[in-house]
Amino acid sequence: MKLTVEVWRGDIVESRHRVSLAAVDAEGRTRAAAGDPALPAFMRSCAKFFQAIPLITSGAADRLGIGPEELALACASHNGEERHVAVAHRLLERSGSTPD
Repeated sequence: MKLTVEVWRGDIVESRHRVSLAAVDAEGRTRAAAGDPALPAFMRSCAKFFQAIPLITSGAADRLGIGPEELALACASHNGEERHVAVAHRLLERSGSTPD
């Protein structure tokens, strides 16, 4: 099966990406796959939710009143859309920081 993901900017498809994936069980056996599941992958953006774990486990998320929107921003890639910038500004304000 061939999968693609489209990234839209307004009404225009900005890019298309081929997807390769594998779902494995606890023993590491492949249970489902698409594309080339043996294709090397690099963590980059998919590591963001791991990087956000200390925000929660340290208690900082609770202290700063971080809700689903802020947590989603901390865990995801974005293109700096106005709604994402607004959430980032709220995070900065709550932490006593500024964009500078």
